[in-house]
Amino acid sequence: MNNQIRVPFHGSNLFLIQHNGEPYTPMRPVVEGMGLAWQTQHRKLTTNTERWGVTMMVIPSLDRHNEATCIPLRKLFGWLQTLQPNRIRADIRDKVIQYQNECDDVLWRYWNKEANQLPAHTPTRVTTKLLMTLENGRVLGTVPVGNDVMVFERSRLPELLREPGYFSIEDYAKIAETANSRLAMLLAVKGKNC
Repeated sequence: MNNQIRVPFHGSNLFLIQHNGEPYTPMRPVVEGMGLAWQTQHRKLTTNTERWGVTMMVIPSLDRHNEATCIPLRKLFGWLQTLQPNRIRADIRDKVIQYQNECDDVLWRYWNKEANQLPAHTPTRVTTKLLMTLENGRVLGTVPVGNDVMVFERSRLPELLREPGYFSIEDYAKIAETANSRLAMLLAVKGKNC
């Protein structure tokens, strides 16, 4: 049986398995720990098995009858960065960001038996999102923006409104209210000019 380490992480149990001399992690506990749908992420992993180094393993403590989809721990950071928090439901967005910021480090520390060196609470990392203005490949300026800011071409707005995950129900309500108010005002002005 492969060496196995159970790692408690923000209310979930993640696992490390020694395979071919390196640490692997079963992905289903990671995905479900964030609150994401396993089927979607499993498809993403298995459509590019070489990229993610996917290996199927039977892990009795997880499920003695089925194989677990595992990737090398060294690939976990890259996979986590494929998740786009602005396209994820608001109720799990913070959890996904927490996993992106901490999960691979915590697993690596456990693998290297540094678990007792973990702080009681991993400090929150501060990030700043910047909007850059470029011209001919040169930066003309940068402006700090909130994490909920998105930049896209005006012509793509209808497409983005149809795409699930970009906007919350509250966002749709605000967009509709603003659009209807502006449309009513423009129609009133047009009616006066006719």
